[in-house]
Amino acid sequence: LPGLSRWQRLAGSGLCLLLAAFCFGLAALYAPLLLLRARKFALLWSLGSLCGLAAAALLRGPARLLREPGGGSLLYLGALAGPLYAATGLRSTFLTVLGAAAQIVAAAVALLAALPGGAGGLRRLGGLLTAVLRRRGKTLPV
Repeated sequence: LPGLSRWQRLAGSGLCLLLAAFCFGLAALYAPLLLLRARKFALLWSLGSLCGLAAAALLRGPARLLREPGGGSLLYLGALAGPLYAATGLRSTFLTVLGAAAQIVAAAVALLAALPGGAGGLRRLGGLLTAVLRRRGKTLPV
């Protein structure tokens, strides 16, 4: 973001962090009513995540933020779009919950990929999971 000064980026990032904290706080208020208000919870949580990503993008630059961790952050951005579309466009509680679950899995994968040695660990975990599923498939009667 070459058009913004350092202080403008810091102020914008601080504002985005405040909005993220506000959205996460409101989502936490809906947590006890998760079965009744799953769409509102997922919507607020996704908006809080988007505001947090916008704060990081203002500080580091959007291209650098997407390029560094690899595909994990792109996967997470795609998973953010799912609950938002299901909650606002489709108004489907089931699809919103499904999208929120995918968002949690994508966040865990992005976090593991961002850690040092995380990409190798994810490959190893995927190999172990594949081996377990292959063995399990051979022992179960059809």
